[in-house]
This record gives sequence, C-alpha cells and structure tokens, in this order.
Amino acid sequence: MRFTASAIGTELATRLPGNARRRLHARLAEASHDSVRRDRHTVLAADGADPRSAHRAARAAVRARQRGDHALAAELSFLAAQRTPHDHGELFTERALTAVRDAAHYGDLPRGRAAARLVLGHDATPEQRVDALITLIDASGRHLHGADELFAAALHTAAGRPGLTGQILIRQSIWANVNEGDPRRACALAGQATALAETVGDTTTTVMALTMQARLQRVLGHADAETTLGRALSLPRAACIPVNGTPQHLAARHALFDDHPDEARTVLLPLLVEAERAGDAEATVDILRSLAEAELRAGRCARALHHADRAQALTDGTALSAAPACYTSALVAGAARRTDLALAHARRGVDTARQEDNKVYLSRNLFALGHLLLATGRPKEALEVLEEVRALEELQQVGDPSVLRWHPELAETFVALGRLDQAQSLLDDTRRTATALGRNAVLPPLERAQALLDAARGHYDTAARRLTDAADRLRHLPLERGRTLLALSHTERRGRRRASARTAAQSAADLFTVHQAHPWAETAVHTLGRLEATPTDHNARPRLTPAELRCAELAAAGASNRDIATTLTVSVKTVEATLTRVYRKLGLHSRFQLAHAITPAGD
Repeated sequence: MRFTASAIGTELATRLPGNARRRLHARLAEASHDSVRRDRHTVLAADGADPRSAHRAARAAVRARQRGDHALAAELSFLAAQRTPHDHGELFTERALTAVRDAAHYGDLPRGRAAARLVLGHDATPEQRVDALITLIDASGRHLHGADELFAAALHTAAGRPGLTGQILIRQSIWANVNEGDPRRACALAGQATALAETVGDTTTTVMALTMQARLQRVLGHADAETTLGRALSLPRAACIPVNGTPQHLAARHALFDDHPDEARTVLLPLLVEAERAGDAEATVDILRSLAEAELRAGRCARALHHADRAQALTDGTALSAAPACYTSALVAGAARRTDLALAHARRGVDTARQEDNKVYLSRNLFALGHLLLATGRPKEALEVLEEVRALEELQQVGDPSVLRWHPELAETFVALGRLDQAQSLLDDTRRTATALGRNAVLPPLERAQALLDAARGHYDTAARRLTDAADRLRHLPLERGRTLLALSHTERRGRRRASARTAAQSAADLFTVHQAHPWAETAVHTLGRLEATPTDHNARPRLTPAELRCAELAAAGASNRDIATTLTVSVKTVEATLTRVYRKLGLHSRFQLAHAITPAGD
C-alpha cells in the first residue's frame, strides 16, 4: 500500500509509539512478497543498533540500487549506518559514507545531511571527513545554505593535503559559477585546483579540475578552452568521476554548441548507460537532457521528446532541481509537441531557478520562454524576457555567443517591434565576437535575423539572398533550415513574389512534417494556405469591419488586450469580444496564427 501524499504515511507512522510501530513492521515483513521491502520492514522491526539488522539493510540497499529504486536504496543505506554499532569503526564509517552517496544520487538532502553528520561525529580519517563534506556539498546543489561555512570546514579538514583541497576548490568553482554568477572567479578556482592536483599526481582530481576549467573558459570566450579540454581527455578516466562531470560529456556539449549533433550523440549514448548503471539520478538527467538537445538539433523530434520526457519524469520523481529539465522540456515541447505545454515548462523553470538563485538556469529558462513568446507572435512580451537574458549574460560575463543563442532571437524581436537600429547594433556586435572566436555555427541564425531587418527596410532582394544562403548552410539542421525557409517565404511575399513565397513555405512545411515538428508544421501549412487562397494580403480580410481589422492588426503586432483597449479607447472586454469575432471569421484559434494571418500595424 502506498499513500498518494507521502506526508500522510509519515504522519501516521510518527503518531505510533515505538513498540507498536515495530510490531506493525514485523507483521508487514511477514506479509510482503518483495524481498527488499521485506528486509526493510524486518530492519525497522528490530530495536536499536544491531549488526544483523545493519547487514540486512546494507544488503537490501545494494539490491534496491541495482533495480533503480534510488529512494529505497537511500533509506536502506541510512538504516544500515544507523544500525551499525559505532565501535565497528571502519565499517560504520563506510556505511555512513555510502548513505551520503545514495542520498546524493537520489537528491534527498535531509537524509544526506543526517548521514554526513554520522561521519563527522565519528572518529573518521581526514579523507573520510572531506569525502562526506564533498558528497554533502554535491547533494545540496542549489539548496546549499551556509556555503561559506561548509567550504571553510572542508578546507580546514583538508589542510596540508593538496589533492583533497583541489577537490574542494572544484566545488567552490561550481558554486561561484552557478549561484554567484561569477565565471571568472570560478575559472580561477578551477585553475588552482588543477595546479594542486598536478603537484601530487592526483590524476582523478586533475581531470575533474581541467574539465571544469575548460567549461568556464568556453563560457568566457577564452581561446584556450579546447586545449584545456584536450588535456583532460588525454588523461586516464577514473570510474569515481560522475558521468556528467567527465570531459567526455563536456566534449559532447561543445559539439552541440558547434552544431555537430550526431557527433555529440555518439559520445552521449554510452555515457547514458554508465549513468543508469551507477544509479546516479542527477547524471542520468543531465545526459538525457544533452541527448534530447542533440536529437532536436538533428531534427529527430520523436527521439528528442522521448529523452526529454524521461529526464523530466526522473527529475519529478526525485528531489533534484526542476530548472534544468524544464529548460530542455520547454525547448523540445515547443518544437515537437505543443507551445502551451512548452510555455508552462519554461515558466516553471524560471520560477524554480529564481527560488534557488540559480543564475545559469535562470538565463536558460528565460531564453526558452522568450523564444516561445516570439514564435507565438508576442514580441512585446518576448522583448522583456530576452532583455533580462541579456542582462544576466552580461552580469555573468558570458563571452561566447554559441553557448546560449539568445542574440538572434532578441534581434528578431527588435525587428518585429520596429527597433531596427537596436537590432543592427546587436547583430554587428555578435557577428564580430562569433567571427573572432571562430564560432561559425552562430552565423546562419544571425543572417536570418539580418535578412528580416533588411526586409523591414524594404531591401527584399538582399534579404532573400541572405536567407537562401543561410538555408543552404543549415542543411544538416532541419528545424533551423525550416525556420529560415519560413522567413524567406514571408520576405518573398512582402516583395510580391508569391510563387517564390509558396515554394519556400512548401519546403518548410515538408521539412517540419517529415521531422515531426508539429507546431512549426502547423505554422508553415497555415502560411502556405494563405498564399494559395488569395492573390493579395488585403483580400485575405474582406469580411473584417474597420474596427475588427484595426484590433487584429494591433494584436498581430504584439500588443496585449489592455494595450489595444487603451489605443482604441474601449474596454478590455470589448477587445476580447472583437478578437473572438476575428478568430471566428478567419478560422483562427490563437494569436500565433493571427500574427501570420494579419500584417501587423506599421508593417
């Protein structure tokens, strides 16, 4: 029997006197058909420290771990440590450390802290104490309160041991990057960790430190990032490094940044097997997320959905932060499933990242939200979100435009709102940076935004040439190519070349349909239908009254209902009723479709 709300079972159990609770566990042990849960009830039926109960719990924890039941493994490991007599020395400490690790893998912070206290309160070696503190830091993630004191205690315990100190500095580096938003300090800490580990020949810590250093150098736009990563890849790989912290995983991420999704996928699939075998929930989520992004870039939307859904389910079934999985789910759902669901994921990710003060994933979820708002025809809302992304990225000193590609999205938003000079300035600055760093993968999306800017200035021929060239360079990225062809169709229509516009829209629709990018396919088919149905844009709206047409134009330009009401000097309810009539007359269902059916005011 399981309670839907776990707090109910906890409350019922805590109300019982100890003897009554132990008797019930004994009866449940007799009734259970599951050997692992039978052992759990048997251990809970015993009283106090008992070597036999401790051994039973430790053995059951191994079986729970093997079958992927991380919550049960964490509970049983902790029970094994609690039931082991303290005078058993090394055995007690080892079981307590195992309990810390199991809790960390599951994301069970309270149990991880309790297990760490067992180690710290025992006569453990400095290495064991530092191991417990480091595992506790890893388990705490974005929930780490009193970080300075915890790091200070770990560094004090590790004093005079360069290898241990290096391991702590790596965690400080992660904290400085994610929570403090200071990648320069984080990179310096990772460099110190590398130097310390190398002085004592600690290869494992050296690999971890070099990987972190390379990650931060890429973020900062340092030319040495690939050289540092190459050094990490050249060293023997230790089995104790979490899979998502290996240089191999970082190499796959870099391949994604450079638009080589198949190369990334080849590296990631074996890493997924390792993460799952290790029972590391956080590492498994990270690898699944990377795989989802690789499949999405390659246009394999069904596979991307599969990986993203698994990552989201595993996150929601553990105590892990929701922000990373929500970011990936938002990107994948927005391209392959439904935009309303994608927006919900992005907003949940933003809220979670704000609560946890996670600056890295706040930027990412805001980027996903801004991208979705722009794609659904809400440029005013998108502008506010993407401007916050830019401010956060500048605050975090991000120097590489390939890591999070908000630049072309913000430029397109500026164009949609008529802020052409701001769009040109952003595009010029980003193009210079990308060219200097050799980030050629960033250039085609920038060209798409530049072409939309050219079209807004009336240079349709120039815009069409840019888009055609960009589409050719994006043949290995079907969804990006489809977006570019849609922009080409829009540009050709505005240049009154309807045959070319239809050809581009048909190519985009075919691409999106084949690759199961359903929201984009719907947009392309709707665009194609408008082009085939009427000879001119104005003939598409003969049934709209002047008031309906004006209201529809403002809505298509991105104005909110309140903004439209203010502009037209009517009530918000009148605007809502008018837009409902517009949707019914034109056979539309959303503002997203309206933005493609109506030429925005001032277009």
